[in-house]
Amino acid sequence: MIFVINDLKYNTDKMELVSTKCKYSYHSELLGVPIHYLAKNVQIFKSLKNHWLLAYKTDYENCAKALSEEEAKKFLMQYDLESYEKYFGELEEA
Repeated sequence: MIFVINDLKYNTDKMELVSTKCKYSYHSELLGVPIHYLAKNVQIFKSLKNHWLLAYKTDYENCAKALSEEEAKKFLMQYDLESYEKYFGELEEA
């Protein structure tokens, strides 16, 4: 899939798939009432130029959101610690 976000082209076929374990919810409105939905097929990708992408599916379309490195760290720390430690180093034991 190709997504254009902030004048950058994100091609998931050329990016490294980092995780498929994360969860993401998105907002929409139904008759003026805000509703939160849980996204499907959530994936985090990393480009060769160190750009991060969160890709997901709604009931109707494929969507994506560019992530900062800090946002990617938060997602991975919460949902996929193994991938977090692979990309950002091991956390200190308690």
